[in-house]
Amino acid sequence: MPTLSQILTYPVKALDPSTRDRVSITNIGGLSGDRAYAMKDADGKYIHGKRTPAVHRLHTTCDLDSQWFKIRVHGTDQTYEFQLDTDREALESWLSEYFGLNVILAVELGGGQTDNVIFTTDGKAGPTVISEATIHEVASWYDGICPEQMQQRLRPNLVVSDVPPFWEDRLITDSDYRLQIGDVRLTGAEPIPRCIVPARHPHTGMEYDGFRETFVQKRAETLRAWVDPDDLDENLFSLMIGTEIPESERDGELAVGETVQIVSR
Repeated sequence: MPTLSQILTYPVKALDPSTRDRVSITNIGGLSGDRAYAMKDADGKYIHGKRTPAVHRLHTTCDLDSQWFKIRVHGTDQTYEFQLDTDREALESWLSEYFGLNVILAVELGGGQTDNVIFTTDGKAGPTVISEATIHEVASWYDGICPEQMQQRLRPNLVVSDVPPFWEDRLITDSDYRLQIGDVRLTGAEPIPRCIVPARHPHTGMEYDGFRETFVQKRAETLRAWVDPDDLDENLFSLMIGTEIPESERDGELAVGETVQIVSR
C-alpha cells in the first residue's frame, strides 16, 4: 500500500530541511514551518541556490518551536547559534558578511515563500510530492550520487514509499484524479521544472558535469506509458509534482505512515 514515508519542511528557504513525523496545514495551503523564513537582499530578491552556489556550503538546523537556529560553513568546525526572535539582527549581520550582501531575513509563516509553480487561490504554494523509487531511479543515472544525496538535491516536501518509479507522474496526465494522503485531498498537480540546484552538490555547491544532459536523456528513455511528453510542456528537465491543498482541506494534517492514494475527483 502506498505510504507517506517522509515529511520534509525547510524552515529557512534554500537551507537544510527539518524531518517531521506530523505537520499541520496552514490557512494558505502550505505546510506549517515550511519556508517560514527567507534570505533576501536590499531589493527584496531571494538569496537561494539558483542565485549563488555559496548557499550550498551552509549547514543549518532550525527548531521553530524553540526558535534556535544553528549554522556552520562546510569544511569548518565552528557552529554559530542564534535565537530567531531575539538575535535576528546578529544573524542578518552574519549572513551579510558571508554572502557579501545586505541580507534581510524575511518572515512569512505558513509556506508563503515556496518556489512551487502551483499556486492556490490565495496566491500561495502547496507541497511537492515524489516517490522513494523515483529518487532511487534518478540517483542510479549518476556515478557518485546516492539516493540520500539525490533527495537533498531535489528538496521535496512529501516522499511516498511502496510505489514504482515515476508513480507520481500519473497525476500530471488526468485532471479527473487527485492525490489523497490520509483524509486530506491535494489537487492542482503539475510537474516541477528543475533549475540549476539539482546539478550542484548539496554541501559544496560544485556542479556535476553534464547533469542536465544526462537527466534529459534518461528521463526520455524511462518515460512511463502514462506520461505524455506534452504534459511536461516538452521540458524533460522536470521532476516531482507540485500540488495545491484546497481551502476545504486546510483544517487537516499530514502524518508519516498514512496511506496515499490516487483517487477520482
